[in-house]
Amino acid sequence: MSLLVYGIVEAGDVAPTGRGLDDRPLRGLAEGPLVAIVSDHDERTPEPTAGALGDYERTIRRLMDLGAILPAQFGSMLADEDAVRELLRRRRRDLLARLLSVRGAVEIGIRASWLGHVDGVPDSRPPSGGSYLRDRFELRQSARRVASVLEPLTSLSRGSRRSLVPQPDLPVLDAYLVDRGRVQEFVAMVEQLDDWLEDVELVCTGPWPPYSFAEGAPV
Repeated sequence: MSLLVYGIVEAGDVAPTGRGLDDRPLRGLAEGPLVAIVSDHDERTPEPTAGALGDYERTIRRLMDLGAILPAQFGSMLADEDAVRELLRRRRRDLLARLLSVRGAVEIGIRASWLGHVDGVPDSRPPSGGSYLRDRFELRQSARRVASVLEPLTSLSRGSRRSLVPQPDLPVLDAYLVDRGRVQEFVAMVEQLDDWLEDVELVCTGPWPPYSFAEGAPV
């Protein structure tokens, strides 16, 4: 029997009650000041179906509402209880620091996408060697312009993660760690910046568990 890890919490912070994926009961495995929230499964990693991903996300959100958690990515499996406790011992200092950094905060996502045709966005024609490099350079320059407009958001967040041009029509994909009490203020700033950007649409998503700031926790 393997263990599916949902996340890491501090002892006394989040009670691992209820059920998780496949209706398996949640339980906590403690090692010193840390607790891993897990459920028992067979040896096979759960399939990432739409239903399973939705159930997993709802479980993480419910746990997040109870206290600070470092959420694990879907399918984080460890062999047994000894492996879980060894992980908590080995990464104790790092995990405690990360829990402190996300306590009282949530993740807000920002997607910036082009509205219609914008100079610098490659078209569907097969590129020649020189034109491809030129188009990529122009697209990245355009993405940097958009990113510079989003800079005021950093003053309303504890930290951020940025991806420039993950797709040709998506110049910027950001994640921000925002205090729960400042979420409305943050969203209002996004709406204001969206009005300033005539060629870009900003979409705000969340609040989410702080996946982007868990830094690979727990494995």
